[in-house]
Amino acid sequence: MNLRTARISAILLCLSAWIAPRAIHAQAAPLVVEVRTGASIPVGDFAGGAQVGEGVASGPSFGVRLAMSGSGRRTLFGGFSQHRFACEEAGCPVGSDFVATGVDAGIQVNLVTRGSIVPWLRFGGLTTRVESPGLSGSPEGVSSLGWGGEVGFGVYLGATSSVALNPGIRMVAVNTELPGGFVMNMRYVVADLGLALAF
Repeated sequence: MNLRTARISAILLCLSAWIAPRAIHAQAAPLVVEVRTGASIPVGDFAGGAQVGEGVASGPSFGVRLAMSGSGRRTLFGGFSQHRFACEEAGCPVGSDFVATGVDAGIQVNLVTRGSIVPWLRFGGLTTRVESPGLSGSPEGVSSLGWGGEVGFGVYLGATSSVALNPGIRMVAVNTELPGGFVMNMRYVVADLGLALAF
């Protein structure tokens, strides 16, 4: 091993030792506040179907979550989120979006409890209302309250003792009734990045 390689190895070892306890500290904190932003990507008939409310395109996603540490590897979470889907191809007015707003709650399971990277799985339920700008076959308005579920995975990356990055991907399935009585079967993937603050 040459001197340069030894120095790089020593630096990486020090960084790993510095980051690891911070990732675990934030995960084990009594309360974590997380702000998330990313993209909502429709799949299945929601993306390519021809029925009322189908044939939408991707849009931005935003959310805020609170997490409370449970026993062992488990963490309880709940929060608010909003997802936008470009619906011009579905028959909406030009430049309009479906706006899906709701709350979710569930449980996160950390797959490891030691190390600089903490992978996790999340399982939860959610409620959603969709603001429709008006499209062929459905008047403008707000949908009924829809219910559904989500499953996701990601990794927790500690930056300091109280700040962490938390990228993740989750699959969401929720059904809601549009104005006019048409049921929208929403199936979409959310790929986003969270900034977590531990207290």
